[in-house]
Amino acid sequence: MNTIFSFVLVLGALIFVHELGHFLFAKLFKVRVLKFSLGFGPRVCGKTFGETEYVLSAFPLGGFVKMYGENPDEQNASAADKAASYCYKPAWQRFCIVFAGPLFNFIFPIILFTAVFFFQGVPVSLDTTQIGEVSESSPA
Repeated sequence: MNTIFSFVLVLGALIFVHELGHFLFAKLFKVRVLKFSLGFGPRVCGKTFGETEYVLSAFPLGGFVKMYGENPDEQNASAADKAASYCYKPAWQRFCIVFAGPLFNFIFPIILFTAVFFFQGVPVSLDTTQIGEVSESSPA
């Protein structure tokens, strides 16, 4: 049971960091984020703050950030909604939003290990190997 809990906890942290990258860059470029979800399937719990619904779903094997303008039926937007639409952003901004997830997954362990080494220190290798005895007819 401990192994399953640890697996879900570590996978959940990786998914959260990945989706947080997409979310933060979407907000940076003023794209309307409709939903931030950790997990797939039926909704377990959630809360809406502003225009974004934050959801924890039943199957913690992934997640997603749903942005306005991703679906083809949302691409015929009014002039006011075009400013907040993903599909009307320049290609370099869309690339940054998509690339931010893997980038955050790359940066996360660097920050994590830096924090661990800062508080715990760098492990020191101690050579405590001692040879007790060498037999006369042995290969040593």
